[in-house]
Amino acid sequence: MKSNDSDSSRRMVRISRLLFVAYVLCVIYFMFFAEGFGRTSENPGYRYNFDPFTEIKRFSHMLNSGYSLKALLNLFGNIIAFIPFGIFLPVLSNNRIKFVNTVILTYIFSIVIETVQLYFQLGVFDVDDLILNTCGGLIGYLIYAIGKAWSTE
Repeated sequence: MKSNDSDSSRRMVRISRLLFVAYVLCVIYFMFFAEGFGRTSENPGYRYNFDPFTEIKRFSHMLNSGYSLKALLNLFGNIIAFIPFGIFLPVLSNNRIKFVNTVILTYIFSIVIETVQLYFQLGVFDVDDLILNTCGGLIGYLIYAIGKAWSTE
């Protein structure tokens, strides 16, 4: 019976790794290559926002206007896009990566993406994206922790 459990466990690890790679590739695609997400053809050149909450406030005000879809995609898209990252890290590390490290690694992953966008002029380096992405990773970890607590009851 234990042999089947270990085979099943190894299979789950392989599937989780494969899903994580697919997830990272999707994030890279949307951040760097998909028009309208991270990349835009308008206003080429170096574009950046280093003022925290500037874009979050701007998009929050847009929620009640004709630009509400754009605002929803920006505000919640950045959060939702990083929730899987916060789930995958503890799963793939067999729970060795804890809350604080998950948040730090999510921030690092996000700042790498933002820096590459700035360097290659593929989008906007936005400190608000760092905040939203990191919140997404934090939420992902909380989902993982709640799921783990429920599964042990």
